[in-house]
Amino acid sequence: MAQDTVGIEADFASREAAHAAKARLVRAGFARNSIDIERDGDTYIVHLPTQEANRRRAERILKGRAMIESAKSTGWAAADTLGSNRLLTLGLAALAGFALYGLANRR
Repeated sequence: MAQDTVGIEADFASREAAHAAKARLVRAGFARNSIDIERDGDTYIVHLPTQEANRRRAERILKGRAMIESAKSTGWAAADTLGSNRLLTLGLAALAGFALYGLANRR
């Protein structure tokens, strides 16, 4: 007995975000070869055909973590900036050292 499938789609602003969504779906147990990423102008569309019973779970995985992925990409961009600027890194490390030294020597 064949079960009906429904298509789930989500739009992403970058290729990296679309591939991150695909990776989340694969980690959740969806078949890698059934997940398509298509480019439509400046957006990327992730399309997944799935059974009706898995529709809500797939939607939650695709759409529920967009804000978290945005925060992660912003954090990685900040870390890349910090890592590429040695003087800034050294200054922040010195500031943290002075703060810890000041807190440790309080009476």
